[in-house]
Amino acid sequence: MADTEMTMAAPAVEGGDTAHTATTTDTANTPAPVPSLYIKNLNEKIKLDVLKKSLKAIFGQYGEVLDIVAHSNIRMRGQAFVIFEDKAIAAKAMSEVQGFPLYGKPMMIQFAKTKSDIHAKKDGDFEEHHKQRLLAKEKFANDFKPKKRQAKLLAKQQQLAQEQQRLMEEQQQQLQLLQQQHMAQQQAHPLHATAAGGPAGAVPMVPDEYLPRNSILFLQNLPDDLAESQLVSLFQQYPGFKEVRTVPGKSGIAFVEYDNEYYSAAAKTALADYQIAPEHRMKVTFARK
Repeated sequence: MADTEMTMAAPAVEGGDTAHTATTTDTANTPAPVPSLYIKNLNEKIKLDVLKKSLKAIFGQYGEVLDIVAHSNIRMRGQAFVIFEDKAIAAKAMSEVQGFPLYGKPMMIQFAKTKSDIHAKKDGDFEEHHKQRLLAKEKFANDFKPKKRQAKLLAKQQQLAQEQQRLMEEQQQQLQLLQQQHMAQQQAHPLHATAAGGPAGAVPMVPDEYLPRNSILFLQNLPDDLAESQLVSLFQQYPGFKEVRTVPGKSGIAFVEYDNEYYSAAAKTALADYQIAPEHRMKVTFARK
């Protein structure tokens, strides 16, 4: 039942820092590298004091147990270290207790890869042991934090993409409904439709609110004296911003471009009807393609 080789941080025997890392062996008779065992797959619902007493009762049958190390933090939940005085006892205990069901879950046991604080102090090399442990802990933290941030960012991007996809599908459905209603009106009153504007059967111009997504936004109802830099400051706070383009000779309108339509959709949603001046609410739509 032994697992493949692994390395992991563990709680301290004294002081709350890392005491061991864990490794496996494929042969029960292989001498233990250190007289300590790493146990995982423990029932997380059991209180720590109860769990420690149970582990000590089980492993104490094989010889003196110097300490049981277990913590309730997320990283170490469901795991523990059992520290023996003797390597041979540790090997025998692992061989015979491997897979034993404790509180409904079979224990998965490995040899600890590094010595405990207790044995480091006995061997007289605790200072170097403690130094190496801190270095390993620092490396783990440096490796873990960027991955955690990256995972959170990816999750947010996926959530935003799903939301924007939903909005796009709703807009497409509304557009199709509008076109169907217009065609039905033309078929029911062809003369009225012709007189009202354009030849019969012509599809009306799609309202701005129902335009398909575009990486470029079209801004309307801007103050005549609005500086381009003000628009840049407003829109660059959203991811993917590229540039603002004004139209020479035409006031009150502008274009804003983003890297893709997901970023532009997020900015559009956030700044729709934004009060950009006391008498001006900015209209933000996707630009026509």
